[in-house]
Amino acid sequence: MKKRKKNKKKPVNPDDGLRYTVCGEWFPLSWDYYPDPYGKEDETPLDTEMRLFCACTRWAFNRLQEGRSREELKREGQELFGINSRFCDDAVLKAKAVIESQRELLALEIEETETKLGRARKKLNRAEKDLGKAVEANDPVKIEKAKRAVHGRKARVKN
Repeated sequence: MKKRKKNKKKPVNPDDGLRYTVCGEWFPLSWDYYPDPYGKEDETPLDTEMRLFCACTRWAFNRLQEGRSREELKREGQELFGINSRFCDDAVLKAKAVIESQRELLALEIEETETKLGRARKKLNRAEKDLGKAVEANDPVKIEKAKRAVHGRKARVKN
């Protein structure tokens, strides 16, 4: 069995000068000294950033629907939401990706709906044939059941 070597720290050479490691925090534990004009009462700075980013994304989505440009939205969003350029640009890009995704999925949705419509029409034809057979047989129970089926199939095709 091998013995593990102990991690030894290298001795500090005074000729190299002193070296310091400063630990920083993105959001310090105490943020009372950090007045945020966009923050709410019980909200941490991280919660505020998340809320503003989501609001900017929704706003950018609606402005992109109106046909506005990315650069214009980037400048306007920074002023409106008080977030930096990178966050604002990321929100605009996220909104743009959602719009593109919806456009791609639209063709698939149309294809699936046409398939469902074809199936519903076939079932309607079968139900109408069953109604015709029930009328020929003069069976009131089957006629009533077939009428309800035809009515339901017509509603499905209409939808």
